[in-house]
Formats: sequence, structure tokens, C-alpha cells
Amino acid sequence: MKLRKILVCCILSAAFSLWTFTPSNADDKFTLIPDSRFLFGMEWGYVWLHGDMVIPAGGRPGSGSRVDTSNLGIDQTESVLVFLRGNILRNHLVQADFLSLSPSGLKRIQAPFIFQNRSYSEDTSLETKLDVSWFRLAYGYKLYAIASSFLAPRIGIHHVRLVATINGETRDEMSYSNTRRLDGTFPVIGLEARHFFPLGLDLAVELEGIHLITRGFLTLLTITGGWEVHPDVMLTLGITSRLCNWTEDNQPLNNEWALSVIGLSGGVSFGF
Repeated sequence: MKLRKILVCCILSAAFSLWTFTPSNADDKFTLIPDSRFLFGMEWGYVWLHGDMVIPAGGRPGSGSRVDTSNLGIDQTESVLVFLRGNILRNHLVQADFLSLSPSGLKRIQAPFIFQNRSYSEDTSLETKLDVSWFRLAYGYKLYAIASSFLAPRIGIHHVRLVATINGETRDEMSYSNTRRLDGTFPVIGLEARHFFPLGLDLAVELEGIHLITRGFLTLLTITGGWEVHPDVMLTLGITSRLCNWTEDNQPLNNEWALSVIGLSGGVSFGF
């Protein structure tokens, strides 16, 4: 409910800006640095997610088994993305963003599993919460530009943190709050393609990914449409797909987790 109120306020604010200001004109833009342009904004979304994890205790064999998020009643939630994007000296592109989502579930599990040396029996009622923090930093260069389009190869880094908490009775009928935090860091390569339409409209496609052989892999695909309702106000609608798989390789039984996030989002950003 709180997320919906924030989104409604942002939409009303943007609509007021459209009504009170004249159409977009590049000459009216405020720039902090000559030949540079920055956008700071937020996007609110709704995502569907799927994943699984193996979480042992101290890497001891037999202290963890694979559990699917659907078995825990987790499949969808709301998300918030905060971002800063910059176009510096015409051809240099920088981007930093932070995605946060906290799905939860309450369900009688359909299959037994072991999580951090705690055994949970079939038909046990468990309350589960995942906190996902996804940080991304990227640099791109406009290698090819023509008319109203450009193509920019990019390099970057993603850091994903997963905090899993399971509350409920174990197989020996003891109640526990069982929490584990896991981190994965992925260097990535990618590509950005963008086309600008009349009336302040643009369409962007971003693709990034990496495969780390024994440590896991990560992919990201976003398709975003933007509308510059005023030289310093941009509205966006987007589709995103993020997938990561991370495995530690320094224990007899390694921590391993995978997460797939697909969703829709809308947001507002401000230029300077």
C-alpha cells in the first residue's frame, strides 16, 4: 500500500510538470558539467522470482540440501530501483544502480530439506523471508552513433547479496529463526543500444553477462521506454530480466544459490 501511494504521488508530480512547463527543448536543460548530462531517479516495480539454494553449516557434508523457493511459498514481490546515469563528454556513459526486494512466504512445505544444519520435515509450516540487494556499476563508450541512435559496448561489476531467514519448527520440534547471508561479485561485459524518437521519446536495450566457470554466472536484460515530459523530468516504463548463480568453491560442501527475477517497472528521473 505504501509503495502504491509513493508511485501515485510521483505520477501526479510528473503530470503537474507536464501541465505547467513547455514541451521539451534541449536548449532549456540545466547541465552541471559542460558537455555532460546526468539523470537521477527511482523505479518501482513488481517482479516474479524463482530460485533455489544449498546452505550447509561450515561446509560440512550432510549439513545442507537443495531447497526451492517455490517450496517456501516465495514467488513474487515489489521492488525498488535507485539509479544514477551519466553521459560525460558526449561519448562516455556511466551508470550506478541499486535494486532492493524483500519477498516473503508462509507455507506448509511439500518436501523436506536441510538448511544450515537444521532439518525441516514435510508438511511443516514455515515463515520465510529473502532480502535481495543488487548493486550494479557500469561504464560504456559510444562506439557507433548515427542520426538518433547509438551503440555502446560496456564493462561493469555486479554485487548481489542474499539474506535468507527461515522461521519455524525443525524436525525435532524445536523452534528456530535460521538466517544466512551470502554475497556474490560478478565482473561483466555488455552492450547498450538506444534510439531517440521525436517528442522526447526514447527506447533503450541493455544486455550484460558473464560466466565464471566454477563460480557461477550472471545475465541482465532490460528494455526501457522513456518520455522526457520536461527537459529535466523523464518518465520511464521497463521490462527487466536478471539471473544469477553463485557457488563458493572453498568447502567440502559449498554454499550455492540461484535467483531469477523477471518484472515490470515504472519510474521518474530528474536531469542535471
